Amino acid sequence: MDLYELVVGQNGLLVELRMQNSFNEQIFENITDYLNVHLDEWKAKGAIPIADAVPIFNLIDDLAGGSKFWSEEIGLRVEDAVLEIQEIISALED
Repeated sequence: MDLYELVVGQNGLLVELRMQNSFNEQIFENITDYLNVHLDEWKAKGAIPIADAVPIFNLIDDLAGGSKFWSEEIGLRVEDAVLEIQEIISALED
């Protein structure tokens, strides 16, 4: 599955957050696995392909934006997720 589908596709992480107010750990793990698998490739190229960059931007933006509708537990998990993704992307600078 591509990153777009994992993030904003019909069964993507952001759709579940918006529609079901739930954080799907398996989808998030698939997203972080995808990022980690492609990290060396992106680092070697010196760029993230647009097809991957746009979902990453959407993911960080939507997660960081939070929601007043999420429970405290979901809100805290989302905050942690943003930090995890930012940490992975920051590894591009190493």
